[in-house]
Amino acid sequence: MRAAWRHLHNRRHHLHYPEAIAHNLPIGSGLIESGHKHLFHARLKIPGAAWLPNNADHIAQLRVLTANLAWEQLWNSPKPPSPLHNPSS
Repeated sequence: MRAAWRHLHNRRHHLHYPEAIAHNLPIGSGLIESGHKHLFHARLKIPGAAWLPNNADHIAQLRVLTANLAWEQLWNSPKPPSPLHNPSS
């Protein structure tokens, strides 16, 4: 509990709830958790699937690109965006 309080207290200048509410932006975690379940759990937790952390990370990034309608941008770019392109892996 103390760690959570300290985390929020140290970042209170980032928390602009009245402004977010005035702009009809979501301020709760429900929307994020729902998106996480829809985007990642549905794909990564299919029966029989086993993922290495690096592969799961790549799949998660591709799912985000698809959800943000940026799939075509990925394939039409001269090289993959840097988060997906990691020559050392």
